[in-house]
Amino acid sequence: MSNPNLPQLDEVVEELAALAERRPPVRPKIRSRLVQTVSVGGARPKATVRGDNGEFWLVKPEVATDVANIPLLEHVGQQWGAASGLNFAVTGFHPSAGGRSAVRVLRFDRTHARRHMCVSAASLLQTEYPGLMQTDRWSYPRLAEELRLVGAPLKDRIELFGRMVFNAVCGNDDDHVRNHAIVYSGGERCWRLAPAFDVVPNPVETPARLHIQLSLGRFDISREAVLADSHRFGFASEVDAAGYLDALLERIVASYDSVAHWLDQDWRQILHERMTHNVAVLTGQLGA
Repeated sequence: MSNPNLPQLDEVVEELAALAERRPPVRPKIRSRLVQTVSVGGARPKATVRGDNGEFWLVKPEVATDVANIPLLEHVGQQWGAASGLNFAVTGFHPSAGGRSAVRVLRFDRTHARRHMCVSAASLLQTEYPGLMQTDRWSYPRLAEELRLVGAPLKDRIELFGRMVFNAVCGNDDDHVRNHAIVYSGGERCWRLAPAFDVVPNPVETPARLHIQLSLGRFDISREAVLADSHRFGFASEVDAAGYLDALLERIVASYDSVAHWLDQDWRQILHERMTHNVAVLTGQLGA
């Protein structure tokens, strides 16, 4: 059964909300199409829609239990990462689709009718999520080494380092092993780090830790933790890694204003203060 089309976004969001709240179908034909797709499962209701040019988008609406406008925070996180020069999945924000806000994320595992092979970081690291007893295997440096072993280019390991830093700055501590993946590029005939997805600043507090180790045994957000295993990301020396880190932090700060307009005054202040604090921590000007 085909996916709904982008012009049906309002109906899809309305039906996803009904599904999440265990209500009867609002539009039975849409419900029937949604429940036959794997994307409807997971922690949040979501569905795939086909765009005007044959591309596919993953749609995720706001739900009643959200403590903040999560679709908006995800859109801001994704846009901010991309503006900082990192490879983040393209998103679009819909403030009132089907009566609530929704974010759509361009799927990297599908190009028109063609599907691309993908492997999650959970599989690469031989662990699982949820899996609180296995977090010793959740490691950015280990994931970087797996990228090397599968033949991904050096720039993908540097990109992973940059995403780790960005997550630390924006406070995305939902960076678990199911929120990273590799995708096979037929044109390049090699595995590549997939575009970043599900980057959502913590909506409740400024976290002091990430979900995945920044270096051996270190989950804490600090300059020392970021740089301790930098050689495993492919940097020639810690000096080179520190130079990349400081330049990236400057780009993250400089690009904040380009996305802040999406937020209300309270959230602009919250994320600005979080960014300022975490950048000070990561530059060594302030202890974690």
